[in-house]
Amino acid sequence: MKTINPPLGLLEYLERVGSNAKLYAVPVERDNLALELGCEESHILQATLVLRPEAAPRIGVHPWTSACVHGSHERVASPAQTLLLTGYPCAWLPPFGHPHLLEVSLDPSILVMPCVWVPGGIAQSWMALEPSELVALTDHTRWSQVFAA
Repeated sequence: MKTINPPLGLLEYLERVGSNAKLYAVPVERDNLALELGCEESHILQATLVLRPEAAPRIGVHPWTSACVHGSHERVASPAQTLLLTGYPCAWLPPFGHPHLLEVSLDPSILVMPCVWVPGGIAQSWMALEPSELVALTDHTRWSQVFAA
């Protein structure tokens, strides 16, 4: 797999938080992605923008083999809303690196996986992360204090 440069917003975020996460170009169809990455289908994650009444949107991160869990008063953003609010297409929405720091909720099943793959913001780009690193990179409480300083 070839290492590529992340989109500018994601690159800035990774540099600012001190992450060494790499973005890889994986030019294969969805049906063959797990085989190419050498992982189980459930280890490939999807980030979904969830709209909430009277609150900022949040990102739900879940295996791409299952739907995003959201509350009864929440709804999944449309592709146009996702692009307008995050700057990323919904199919390649990373769980961090957005113009505004968003809360992120992680599916609990993610935490027991040895490695997860998250979308990298541009077509056919993926980042391999340990679940603990994903938790650290999406820690809203920590990064909202760091970025406010």
